[in-house]
Amino acid sequence: MDDFVIAENPEEGTSLPYLVRIPLGPDGIVLKTRDTWPRTSKLYCHPAEWPEDPVVVERVAVRTCRRRGAALDLVLVRGRHSRGQLGFAPGRGRPLFFWPPATVA
Repeated sequence: MDDFVIAENPEEGTSLPYLVRIPLGPDGIVLKTRDTWPRTSKLYCHPAEWPEDPVVVERVAVRTCRRRGAALDLVLVRGRHSRGQLGFAPGRGRPLFFWPPATVA
């Protein structure tokens, strides 16, 4: 399984300065978000494209990554902030992604 990768968003002036690549499917799922991990409040994530030469902030091995209905369960190989669950919902003709912290999930 590929790694979970966090990179800088190359878009100028965006309120979503990070890209995360979740290793699910052949190309993974790439999302723009405002932080590298949800710590105190849920993060809104927006679909994005992975850049050709990303500036990688963090790369973490993945223990488990699977889709379960409208949720995606993610377990990383690290001590803190290792478990996450992203929620998918349809909205205005495009999917919406929300990533709550583990204490809220």
